[in-house]
Amino acid sequence: MRCLKGVDTATAADLVFEAGEFSRFGNARSFAAWVGLTPSEHSSGESDRRGAITKAGNKHLRKALVEAAWHYLTCSGRPKDLAKGQAPDRVARRHAAKGVRRLVERREALLARGVHGNKANVATARELACWVWAVGLMAEEA
Repeated sequence: MRCLKGVDTATAADLVFEAGEFSRFGNARSFAAWVGLTPSEHSSGESDRRGAITKAGNKHLRKALVEAAWHYLTCSGRPKDLAKGQAPDRVARRHAAKGVRRLVERREALLARGVHGNKANVATARELACWVWAVGLMAEEA
């Protein structure tokens, strides 16, 4: 997980310890919902309105992911450099690099569209949670 920008030792440890096994979540969306980073929905008939994030779930991880998402405001799309002694699985590292590029592009697109910075950050955090789930699942299978 430390291959994702914004996620270092403390955040990665929090994610692993709090989530337990990532395989218990059926998909990335359910992990993001467990963290509380999915938008609430107020729908009736044909109207479909989304609101603020639900904030249901793990408050500690939600705060950690939102803090990690701030790194995507100024970082480049290049993969994160490996720390000394870090030797991740090649497939997981490649997937994390793809995630970094995607998150940087997504953040830039949201800001270019005129989305408020805090909303763009929470949207980035939600997608970061999905990438964390995918990399965590790869690490479990390795």
